[in-house]
Amino acid sequence: MAESTLVRMLPRNLAETLERQIDQRTWHRVRRLRVDADTDRLVVHGLAPSYYVKQLALAAVGEVTAAGLVEVDIQVR
Repeated sequence: MAESTLVRMLPRNLAETLERQIDQRTWHRVRRLRVDADTDRLVVHGLAPSYYVKQLALAAVGEVTAAGLVEVDIQVR
C-alpha cells in the first residue's frame, strides 16, 4: 500500500486493516490483540507466546503503515 493511500484512510479503517494483517501474519497467535486508533497514531496491544511471533507482528505493522505512526505494545509471555 502506498503511504499516500494510508494517510487518507480513516484511523478506524487503518486499525482494522492492521489488526487483520497482524492476525493473518501471526496465524492468530497474538492473544488479546487490540489496535487503538488516535488522530495521529495507532497503538497495538497484545500478548505473544514468543519473540518470533512478536517479530511477525512487527513485520505486519511495517507492511501496512509507516513505523512512526504505530506504537507497538505487544508483551511476550
